[in-house]
Amino acid sequence: MLGRVALAVGLLTACESPSDVVVDPPVFAPVEDEGGRFRVTWGSEQDGVRGFLPDGRLLFRTFDLVPFGEDWILASAPLEGGLIREELAVYRPALRQQMGALASDTVRRVLGGWHAASPGVHGCPSPAPRTPTPVAITLYALLATDGTPVASLPSRYVPMTTVAGAGTTAQRIRVNPAVRDADRDGSNPFGPVLLSGSTELIYSDGEQLWRASVTDTSTPPVLIGSGAYPALSPDRRTLAYSRPIGLDSTVSTYRIPLGFVSCNEEHVEVTASSWEVVLRDLESGSEQILGEGRDPAFDPSAPRLVVRLTDLRWLDLVTGAATPIRATTGGLAPAVSADGGILAFSVGGDVYFRRRDQ
Repeated sequence: MLGRVALAVGLLTACESPSDVVVDPPVFAPVEDEGGRFRVTWGSEQDGVRGFLPDGRLLFRTFDLVPFGEDWILASAPLEGGLIREELAVYRPALRQQMGALASDTVRRVLGGWHAASPGVHGCPSPAPRTPTPVAITLYALLATDGTPVASLPSRYVPMTTVAGAGTTAQRIRVNPAVRDADRDGSNPFGPVLLSGSTELIYSDGEQLWRASVTDTSTPPVLIGSGAYPALSPDRRTLAYSRPIGLDSTVSTYRIPLGFVSCNEEHVEVTASSWEVVLRDLESGSEQILGEGRDPAFDPSAPRLVVRLTDLRWLDLVTGAATPIRATTGGLAPAVSADGGILAFSVGGDVYFRRRDQ
């Protein structure tokens, strides 16, 4: 409780003084768990790994550090213990959405936030009409110095689902499998990833991949193809992503009370029987199907990817051979450190890391 109070005070200070951007609440140090892995977070809901920062700290999305339990935040921590730091504390209260991803290199940062579909928030008819809220992400180009008003940041709004019949008694909302994946387990199927030597990035809307500039929002994005979970090779020449196969759909109807009457909202949920990992050469556009899985992440120290199936597996970039990684059953959102020595991932709502398997 004391830690939460201290964090709340720190956030208020950060909002009043843009130079005071980060908060360092006391946290548990990583503790060795079964199978040689280490746990970074405790008792959280859908904490998800978001990769490694340029200085080597592990970046992850967490719920535990939020003072009033309303928003997800981005936090980071050194892997050998110490304090967890909240990233971008100045921006979080203003964004009022899930802060899902932070793509960064030595000179640029792009923040991606999203909100998912849930019953009763999309604007069925009511005495006080509400604006339909489709599932969407917003990509923000963060400036070199934190604290610039959010309204002044270059941004790109990306709707991800179709809202049909808005304002009628049978509103229909289409939800794709990647969106549900993010909603249920905290994974990041949207990206973004930053391209080398340019202002462009690649992101997914949950079904299709797009190449765009987040700073030049007047230029329309360019469609690359269908897919989600974009990842970029260390040399930034190869894009890996997952593509759903065996699509199906189910319809759920929600009755939303409006005083003495109600309206219906239909959620059409698209599901996939499996996913395949695709490699795309960004210069030539040629593609290669590597194998089954999603959540691909490159190993900077070896020609392989780590992917998610029922567990995490190494996928050889040349042969496509899959090698299971021990003690990763139920693992998702994997990331590999820049030196290839550490694999981070999430299991059951908590963040873990382990030394590289030989």
